[in-house]
Amino acid sequence: MAKEYAEQLFLQEKPTLALLAIWSFQKTYASIITKEINSTFAHTTKILSKMEEHGLVKFTMEGRVKYVELTESGFKVVEALKNLIIALEGELPEGMEPIEDEGNADLSSNIKESIPDQEHEIYDKTKRLNDTIVAIYNELISSGADRETIIMRLGPFKRDLKKIENSMQQHHAIDDATLEYFNDTKDLLESLINQ
Repeated sequence: MAKEYAEQLFLQEKPTLALLAIWSFQKTYASIITKEINSTFAHTTKILSKMEEHGLVKFTMEGRVKYVELTESGFKVVEALKNLIIALEGELPEGMEPIEDEGNADLSSNIKESIPDQEHEIYDKTKRLNDTIVAIYNELISSGADRETIIMRLGPFKRDLKKIENSMQQHHAIDDATLEYFNDTKDLLESLINQ
């Protein structure tokens, strides 16, 4: 079967919703995406296979569970989709807003300019995780989710923070700005879970 064009994939509702759902959860599995986009499991796995062909998602096995997450290209496509939504509707829907922390957008670009190239990956992972935590929390609050649901949805990000922390320990000298941003993200997650 011939490889379909990426344009054809994202001119359909379900693939777009699937990609945005993966971005929202950061790391999830096909059955969760199936529920989120109101599709069949077979159709969802077909969509995810096409996304993998285009280099937008990657699959990893942890024990017997097969996880799906965005690649760097996938994150770029999500940003483009968010820009398209803004262009068409004037603003992003609830839960998709970027972090609204007093001037942190300027601060984060200044921090990124001040860190060495080898640390950009750690900073970028922390930034994506921070943005995802805030977006999911905003979505949960706007939908009236209870405390148990908030803990269930945000709790797994502790594991992702631990992975970043392990990666940081492999570097002998982490820039203070990167370390501070990581610690701020860790504190944010703890505060949202423990509210």
